[in-house]
Amino acid sequence: MSLPLAVPEHVPGTCPLCGVATPADLERCGSCGYALAGVDGRPSAFSRATLLWASIGFLAVYLVTLAIVLVTR
Repeated sequence: MSLPLAVPEHVPGTCPLCGVATPADLERCGSCGYALAGVDGRPSAFSRATLLWASIGFLAVYLVTLAIVLVTR
């Protein structure tokens, strides 16, 4: 049995992990080191183009591996 975890509401201008006030120009919380990318209007850690090219790369590696397995059978 597990009890439901109560998650407090995020207060803008604070770290979502430890709750310490964080200036808008910081990339990481000074107290706990939590990455603040995507929090309170900060840009995401990865751009849309980066995610697209990473997905295409993983798909290419998968297809090459699949082709090698099919050829060797």
